[in-house]
Amino acid sequence: MHREGPDYKMPRVRLNDEHLFRAFESDGRDDPSLEAELDEEFPLGDGTAEMEAIVSCPYCGEPVTIALDPGGGMVQDYVEDCEVCCQPWRVVVAYRRDGSADVSVQGLDQ
Repeated sequence: MHREGPDYKMPRVRLNDEHLFRAFESDGRDDPSLEAELDEEFPLGDGTAEMEAIVSCPYCGEPVTIALDPGGGMVQDYVEDCEVCCQPWRVVVAYRRDGSADVSVQGLDQ
C-alpha cells in the first residue's frame, strides 16, 4: 500500500479514556537519561516561574501584558502580535534557574 502523497489519508482511530490513561501509564522501565535531561532543563526549586510580563510595544509604545509559558523551555523565541496596534513582534524569553524570566521584544522589521 502506498502511504504518501496528496491522496493518502491516515486511518482514523477512536480512543476512549482508557486508551488515554494507558498512554501515560509507566511501563516500569524508567529512562534515567531522559529523567536527567528533564531535571537539567527543569530543575527542582520552589515550583514558581514567571507566568506573565509587561513589555512595551516597539511600534506604538503602549505597555502590554503578555503570557509566558515556562513549559516551553528555558529559552524561547517566537512571534506575537501587539494587542493594541496589531504589529508583530519577536519575543525572546530566557528563564533563569530561580524561575524569573528575562523578556525582550523587538519589531520584526528591526
